[in-house]
Amino acid sequence: MYNMGNLLRKLATPFSLSETSYLSIMTWLTKWTLRSFAIPLKSESVSKEGRRFSVINKTSHWVIYACTAFLWLFYNLVYSFWFYKNIYNSNGSKGLPVWQKVIAFFFLINYVPIFGLHVCLLFRKKELLQLLKTCVWIETKCIERGASEYTKISIFSNLYCVKLSIFAVPGMMGAVGLFLPCMPPSIASTLFLECQDRWGDQDAEVWVRLINGFAQGYVWLSLAGVMITTISRILIYPSVMVELWIKMIEGQLDHYHFANHGLEAFRVAQVFQNLANSVMSKPFISIFAFLSIVSEILSLYVIITSWNNLSFGVSAFFCLMGMNYFLIIHITLDSLSKSYVATVKFSKHMKRLRSRNAWVKKFLASCPPIKVGMGDGKFFDGLTSLIIWQFCVDRLINLLLLEK
Repeated sequence: MYNMGNLLRKLATPFSLSETSYLSIMTWLTKWTLRSFAIPLKSESVSKEGRRFSVINKTSHWVIYACTAFLWLFYNLVYSFWFYKNIYNSNGSKGLPVWQKVIAFFFLINYVPIFGLHVCLLFRKKELLQLLKTCVWIETKCIERGASEYTKISIFSNLYCVKLSIFAVPGMMGAVGLFLPCMPPSIASTLFLECQDRWGDQDAEVWVRLINGFAQGYVWLSLAGVMITTISRILIYPSVMVELWIKMIEGQLDHYHFANHGLEAFRVAQVFQNLANSVMSKPFISIFAFLSIVSEILSLYVIITSWNNLSFGVSAFFCLMGMNYFLIIHITLDSLSKSYVATVKFSKHMKRLRSRNAWVKKFLASCPPIKVGMGDGKFFDGLTSLIIWQFCVDRLINLLLLEK
């Protein structure tokens, strides 16, 4: 009975009982995404320190990175040309169903913005490296000082979906390139094939299918690497670490009621958030928010309107994309408000606890709430994800009404 009770509790809360920190899954995600050579960093195993991250310095690694970037850029240019010729500027495309045009646009809107994120990470590789190291340092310090039971099932659910996407998304897109070489986002129809029957043409030779499937799967492995690094190590992890650090400071000050030197640790959170913001500054966060909003709208549109017209693999892909972008909007983007919410609560608590201490009043006055900017003077707060989701639903309804 005791073992059965433990099993039932573990099934009910699979992450909270098995994971006591974010270190293991973040390390795993980073290790595998860096192996895609979509990020100019490398991960090395160190016996005592776990894993160590650094900028790639070997000529062979830079050659592989350059080849990966060139293949990705080549796909971008060829697919953009195909989209312009066959969808945007072709009279024949007027006969295409709306759902086919939407699918083609979905892949275009993923290729181009994610390649923009890829370029941003190349130029901000040193800031990204420092961010990776500082996140691990903060969580390790908090654990050493007694932090426990701070992990959240909502964060782990997002991270485990991201973990699944590392291999699922490239595998699905490689299969689409193999079995449906004329269907977007394949570029074989532009380079090798005539595709007289449009997307359903199956006359391609085996060697063309194999090359097309492998190249398409590798390109989507790079896309997955950039997106997973962005979601897990640039957006989610720094936000939850700032929240954890501030809660640790607050707990220590509550325990030692007459100590004020602990407040100085708040500066660490400020400096760390400034580091994270230097990686996420324009146009990084704007590109990511735009990509998430448009991709979620298009994924839902394809699933709702075109389920019967898609093969199982393509349907599964859009279901996975819809679920991923749903979690990105409601968990990843929502997590960016954690810094602001935690610092506002901390400031109010400290003012109430030490209302007569002049030094504390002056210190808190110099500590404005930590914010992650969205651009145009706006920042992420507790309502951001709901507003974005409402925007997605409104645009989806407008699309459905427009089609009718």
